[in-house]
Amino acid sequence: MRRRVTFFQRVKFLVGNGTTTRFWEDTWLGETPLALQRPSLYNIVQRKEDYVATILNSVPLNIQFRRSLVGER
Repeated sequence: MRRRVTFFQRVKFLVGNGTTTRFWEDTWLGETPLALQRPSLYNIVQRKEDYVATILNSVPLNIQFRRSLVGER
């Protein structure tokens, strides 16, 4: 049985200024979206649709989770 692959799983994005590439759901870092690379983080992130620019243009990084990360997790 063939696995169904969506268009966005087969393409990579050039980030540019980061205002049109989604941080978690687009493939821009590595071979798969960060949502697939780090599913445990993706499952608890509050704003899954944020763009790369939104997250990377702040110090500390602008990633908000539903609960605090503790220890190795």
